[in-house]
Amino acid sequence: MQFFSKTKSAEEDRFYRLDNSAVFMAAIAGSSGPFVFSMYCELEQAVVLPALETALNALFPRFPFLFVSLRRGVFWHYLDPVDHPPRIEAEPPFPCSPMPRRLGHPMIRVTAKGGRITSEFHHVLTDGTGAIAFMKALVVEYLRNIGVGTELGESALGDIRRPDQPVDPEEEEDAYQRYFKSHASLPDRSRKSFLIPGLRLDSGAYRQTVGVVEVSQILGLAKAKGVSVTEYLASVHLFTLQRLYESLDPAKRRKARPYISIQIPVNLRSIYPSKTLRNFFLFAAPSIDLRLGHWSFDEILYRVHHQLRLGMGEKELLRQLKRNVGGERNPLGRPVLLPIKTLVLRIINQLIGVSAYSGSISNLGILELPPPFAAPVRRFGFLPARSKTTGANVGIMTWKGGLYIFIGSMVARPEFERVFFQTLVSQGCRVKVESNQELIQ
Repeated sequence: MQFFSKTKSAEEDRFYRLDNSAVFMAAIAGSSGPFVFSMYCELEQAVVLPALETALNALFPRFPFLFVSLRRGVFWHYLDPVDHPPRIEAEPPFPCSPMPRRLGHPMIRVTAKGGRITSEFHHVLTDGTGAIAFMKALVVEYLRNIGVGTELGESALGDIRRPDQPVDPEEEEDAYQRYFKSHASLPDRSRKSFLIPGLRLDSGAYRQTVGVVEVSQILGLAKAKGVSVTEYLASVHLFTLQRLYESLDPAKRRKARPYISIQIPVNLRSIYPSKTLRNFFLFAAPSIDLRLGHWSFDEILYRVHHQLRLGMGEKELLRQLKRNVGGERNPLGRPVLLPIKTLVLRIINQLIGVSAYSGSISNLGILELPPPFAAPVRRFGFLPARSKTTGANVGIMTWKGGLYIFIGSMVARPEFERVFFQTLVSQGCRVKVESNQELIQ
């Protein structure tokens, strides 16, 4: 979605309106919740920087909606295209740090270290689908630059975006607006939820822990219970949070909220036809009420299975669209100056948003590349955005028969990660765990 000035040519003065999700994130993003998530690719060989720079430069015009800076207008934030591709940066000590909001500074960064290529995205730009599309294109273009798969024709590249392709206008669409229904009712109000206790990390630290399991094993466990992999791991997440709640001493437990709810992003492209590579997701939010007593793992599985099916139904999602898009379209709010809009959104977030959820778990699904390009890749990775409020969030991705569970945490003690993977092991799952804990100590 672009708009143009009347004093410059469209090519010189092209801007993007924020999509519906981005409007809220632009207003409330801060150092404790910068809304920056990370995707990386680990190669078998060290990265050749000139070849990576050439690949990034070639893709710069193919993904114009990613290479933009976040600007403040009179009434709304907007995205302003930058003039040139960003430089490849050295990898910082910790991922998902805030993006500078400077003129000409894009809300995407690309870094390299050893055999790892990393792209970090401010969530105002895109969601997991758009990030995967860019990351796959960048890795394939880089590998072609060093001689891999150069013999392949266009048809063999499948869904990989190529530098010589024109930009499809539908990739830039704010698809929320297309599927908004003004007659829908509003969703139920969220309750305040239990939050992981404990001190938070400072100095920009962000612990990342990766658990690797065989896809066949986790599929077998989920199938035996009659649930999907996402439902199974979301149940592990809820069970872990219940364990943390129950481990509190009685005085602290009385003060903690006896309600646990986690956000699970729903890719709306699976429900509504859309080619957009910008944000197009909403949330389902399975929950358990601890006032009812201890929940067994099987009880949580049953509840999550049915809550997710209900939460992912089109009519339930239309209620969220009504709240989110309807608020943006409200004629009373349009003439309000941006500083006032931002203040109102931050107050709303403090009142009902900050503590409405105990965490989030995002499953990006199976990532694949054509065979010549898959061979040099050891694995892909995904780290969800950091949040001091929830403390720890979970990302999931499948690559080459391995299911990777990525936990990003700002909690000083790694208790959440320990209990999460212990729970998986107790269910009969073999897990290999890696962490950057040594950088924090």
